[in-house]
Amino acid sequence: MSEKGTPLNLLILIMCFLAASCAGAGIYETSSGRGPLVVMISGKTGPALYGKFARRLADAGYRVALYDGNDFPLSEPQACRSMLRKIVAGQHSVGAGKAAVIGYSLGGAVALSCAASEADLIAGVVAYYPATALMPDPSACVEAWKVPIVVLQGEEDRYFNCCRVEKIRALEEDARQKGRAIELTVYPGAGHGFNLGPASDESLERDSWQKTLEALKKFSQ
Repeated sequence: MSEKGTPLNLLILIMCFLAASCAGAGIYETSSGRGPLVVMISGKTGPALYGKFARRLADAGYRVALYDGNDFPLSEPQACRSMLRKIVAGQHSVGAGKAAVIGYSLGGAVALSCAASEADLIAGVVAYYPATALMPDPSACVEAWKVPIVVLQGEEDRYFNCCRVEKIRALEEDARQKGRAIELTVYPGAGHGFNLGPASDESLERDSWQKTLEALKKFSQ
């Protein structure tokens, strides 16, 4: 037991969980230490599952800053945008051009709500199965979009009803009516996190990764 009566094994379990959820966050440099900046934002479970993607991007020549999506004040759009701007300003290399943002689930909602409006710093956004149910004001969000957006979505995503395809299709339609640049890919039969962990679909992971690289290339042109 601890001094306050909490079982020691419970404290250890909590510490291990927190350590695991934060593992992977940080800066992933290219071999040269130079390259376009990508801000990568994790889902609700934390950065641990996304480190492999950050490493792949670094190997492809991108400097990657991987952050925990839980740290962004999504319910306060102005504060969220301010936080993202500070991150980009703090990590950006002089003369490196604008940054790109990649978000997963919760991080996808952050990308759509807080990054896609910041055209002076952000070149474009890639959102994997974004948690649209957590976006505070989707219509106002779409109105504010100023950069190209790529969304990669599973058609059968039912994960806590946070990221349903019907919602992102409605946002896509709204965006097109407002003249916003959005490209939506829906994978038939795919659920949430189709590229994550042991249950990931190899073909979908490969295709979505290729689309991500193509998007980053377009953003930098």
